[in-house]
Amino acid sequence: MDLWITISGLFVGILVGATGMGGGIIMTPLLLFVFGVPPAVAIGTDLIFASVTKSVGSLQHWRQKTLDFKLLLRVSLGSIPGTLAGLFLIYVLKENEATLNMFVTKSISVVFILISIVMLLQIYAKKKTRAVKGSSDLKSSVLMAIGFLTGFLVAITSVGSGTLFMALLLWLYPWKASSLVGTDLLHGVLITGLAGLAHTYLGTIDYVLVLQLLAGSIPGVLIGSRITVKLPDLYIRIILITMMMITSFVLLFFR
Repeated sequence: MDLWITISGLFVGILVGATGMGGGIIMTPLLLFVFGVPPAVAIGTDLIFASVTKSVGSLQHWRQKTLDFKLLLRVSLGSIPGTLAGLFLIYVLKENEATLNMFVTKSISVVFILISIVMLLQIYAKKKTRAVKGSSDLKSSVLMAIGFLTGFLVAITSVGSGTLFMALLLWLYPWKASSLVGTDLLHGVLITGLAGLAHTYLGTIDYVLVLQLLAGSIPGVLIGSRITVKLPDLYIRIILITMMMITSFVLLFFR
């Protein structure tokens, strides 16, 4: 079982490094359904795992000069308050563990549905605007709103730091993919790290499990980061959307 945990970390690391997406969407269901981890612990563990994995990926993207620090700053102005708001909600619900687990489980399912819809819209919009070249800067208020929503959802579900952020920006704005992936990873470090520290206080982290996952994800994210500019992500998006919808159905009706 330890070997399979490490292999899971390797797979997720490659996907995160290459696309900036898929970490929480894949790892959280794996922890819940395959490895039998309680929902609150799965989220806390995934946050720490994601923070370290994305730190390594961010370093590789910094070396490749595929980071946009201006974009990072503007989004973080919304995501940090959003993360704190989500953590406060988790703290309020912590007194009743059954309620917390139920809330987290249903929140994950809703987040998956939301991300699936956004990604489908993004794929559709991309087909419609394929001939469009260039773009103007997004308003700071839009970036802050995206950041707040992303931070809030990450704090309560551990999902969305990459997928929702990427899907919304690629849908609204034809950003250079390689720069957006690198920036998304560094932004994910900030909000998953902040949320992970809070979950340390809440006691919802399995550190042995984190180490087993990182043994695979660190080499995986380095591999994925090197193939960012070459990897076509349409099929990966379709697979992620399908898996999110199936997981949502299971969480809503069988948990």
